[in-house]
Amino acid sequence: MMNGTMMNGTMMDGSMMAMMCIMMGIGLLILVIVTGVTVYVVARLLIRKSRVEDRPLMILKERFVRGEINDEEYKTKRKLLENIDNIK
Repeated sequence: MMNGTMMNGTMMDGSMMAMMCIMMGIGLLILVIVTGVTVYVVARLLIRKSRVEDRPLMILKERFVRGEINDEEYKTKRKLLENIDNIK
């Protein structure tokens, strides 16, 4: 009685073992996909948030570089923007 099964059922045949390995592989693949999608979504949200928050300061710097505002006006507006960021 050594054909892959025992009388008490503790040993499985090859097809049952292969099926379990395939199921575990599929489960692992699903876990990897879900983890990857989660990391991607979180990263995209963080990048978008940082772009939105930094945009006013970028515009202010561009205006200063182009000469549209002077040094004193730049410093005043920058402090104002920093205070707004601290309130959030």
